[in-house]
Amino acid sequence: MSKRIVAIILAVVIVFGGLLVSIGSFMIGSFMNADKSKETLMEPTPTVVKSGNTQKQIAKLNLNGEIMDSAAPSAFGGGNTYNHKAFMSYLKAIEKDKSIKGVLINVNTPGGATYPTDEIHEEILKLKAKGKKVYVNMKSMAASGGYYISAPADKIYAGPQTLTGSIGVIMHGMDYSGLQKKLGVKSNTIKSGEHKDILSSSRPMSDEEKDIMQSVIDDSFDRFVDVVKEGRNMPEKKVRKLADGRIYSAQQAEKNGLIDEIALEDKIIKDLKKEVKSKNAQVVSFEESGKGLGSLFGLDATFDSIKATFNDVRSILKNDTKTQPMYLYEG
Repeated sequence: MSKRIVAIILAVVIVFGGLLVSIGSFMIGSFMNADKSKETLMEPTPTVVKSGNTQKQIAKLNLNGEIMDSAAPSAFGGGNTYNHKAFMSYLKAIEKDKSIKGVLINVNTPGGATYPTDEIHEEILKLKAKGKKVYVNMKSMAASGGYYISAPADKIYAGPQTLTGSIGVIMHGMDYSGLQKKLGVKSNTIKSGEHKDILSSSRPMSDEEKDIMQSVIDDSFDRFVDVVKEGRNMPEKKVRKLADGRIYSAQQAEKNGLIDEIALEDKIIKDLKKEVKSKNAQVVSFEESGKGLGSLFGLDATFDSIKATFNDVRSILKNDTKTQPMYLYEG
């Protein structure tokens, strides 16, 4: 097959792929954003999980999925999709509620964008400043940004099979200039400054631009190191030694002082009740119902699979990659 035919086929794939992305974005976006128009300014209402002393309550929160400030539940359900606006509203409601003495955050995330991750971290510090005890229960994974938000907790627990760590920052950028050249496609960019199109997908990065972006990553990394140093009361030298990007098993994390104990939720709740000096503390939960059309028809798993595949294709065709610093484990 000649290079010309290959180039034509690739061009057709890109053109029709772009059309499919546009159509798919409109259709799926309509469903995914359906709930946004229904958002309310009402204070979040917790659900009682276990009745007890209402003057000394323990609040449970679940953080599931990649931490992004744009995520929202879809009309099809997908209750495990992280909703930053909702999660922050729960933290703020807990901060105002004087009857809540302890907070248990169940963390199950590979991390995410630096800005919303830092917002969660700062809100947790506010809870502690109000005298509330904050415990973290790491579930299957609490890596990178998941560890970032866990670091300030009064106590960090993990399950026997938890993966954590991945302390560091990552950023991606795609270079399609080679493919464009083969297809005879030329990009025309008009810019106000030399580096205005830094990380452009239509040309390779210069060494100077790599240094510029590395300096941005280094600043975000230094912030991460400070968060761990302060949260775990750990010498900076030790933090930097542990922060080479690798993940740790629960056993390794405990040995290195990244977590306090390996335990499951029942034990953690018991410890937290002891911490707030109330064996009969009422346990309440803040979470979205996750009940949408998908839950009604049992289509959540199927829709989530289709949505994930579509997002992967869209990312490739639109260069919709994570061109921003991310506290994210991508393994």
